[in-house]
Amino acid sequence: MNTSTRLGGFKVLKDVVWISLIHPKGDDRFPTAFSNLIAGEKINLPFLTSGDQNRAWGLNLVVDVPDAQKISDLIKSEFGDINLMTTRAAILSIFPHRSNPEIIGVLLDVLGKLGNQPIALANSPSAISAVLSEDVINEATNALFDPFQFGPYRTPADWKLAQKGKEKLYKEVVASYQEKKPKVYGLEWQEAQELLHVKLDSAHLGAMGAAFKDFAQLGLVLTFLISRPSKEKNKGNLFFCLPESDKHNYIGMIQKLLPQASTVEDPSVASFSMNGPHFGDRYGIIGELLMALDEARVELLGLSCSIHSITGVLPADQIHSAIEAIQGCFDVPSVIKKEV
Repeated sequence: MNTSTRLGGFKVLKDVVWISLIHPKGDDRFPTAFSNLIAGEKINLPFLTSGDQNRAWGLNLVVDVPDAQKISDLIKSEFGDINLMTTRAAILSIFPHRSNPEIIGVLLDVLGKLGNQPIALANSPSAISAVLSEDVINEATNALFDPFQFGPYRTPADWKLAQKGKEKLYKEVVASYQEKKPKVYGLEWQEAQELLHVKLDSAHLGAMGAAFKDFAQLGLVLTFLISRPSKEKNKGNLFFCLPESDKHNYIGMIQKLLPQASTVEDPSVASFSMNGPHFGDRYGIIGELLMALDEARVELLGLSCSIHSITGVLPADQIHSAIEAIQGCFDVPSVIKKEV
């Protein structure tokens, strides 16, 4: 990708706290219990990822600063022995990425140059979001202007000038979820996907970015991406979906660039995505979804909630059960199957 690559823009949400936690193995309903705990306190979640690794769930989430200590205390009180970390942070979102792996690859290359920094990632159909520690967000936004162009903003100074007075507006998303059935603009789903799980050092984000650029060269579309926290310092886990293929060896492509990374492939999965008018508020909505999937005995493998969208991945043979469950708890005007 060259310096003429044009995107619509990017946003930064500051003054938030990033909480990462890993629950011990064996509790398949942990994400549901956690979501309902937060919903009971009417606390908004502008960002959440949830990933399963060997029956142990890991979550990355973002909350406003005033809610952080309350949530930490609730988690420790409710779930006891749990690995939990908190970091003052900001959310950087660039759009539109058009599910293009090359956009992700360039962003990872930019973030990899920040040094050994913990990073949380999530994608939606419209944008890719990264949660970064507060002390590197200015460096990260400045670095974006090297590989990308953002509409009328030719320089970081142009962008910062345009943001003056808008910081408060970005924070004024008031939770208003009160419908008995939350409204969805539409539900899209796609089968014939492979879920890849890569465990890597944060220092190797640039090399992982090169792998995504290689995927783009093959004309592939990225339908799902999240990160899951790790107990090991400066390590993380990426979960992402690519189309099933007899021609391409995805693991081999990754290991060629990252021979030290641990990589697992889970074939025959399906992904879904939906957005709605209150999805940016988060509280209560994720709990509704997870309870419905639990009751339908759907084995959710990963979940991403960012930029007013929810995306998920699950075994392919459970996608129709998942769609029925979603239709039972959400007002869904259309269901569209996207072809690979």
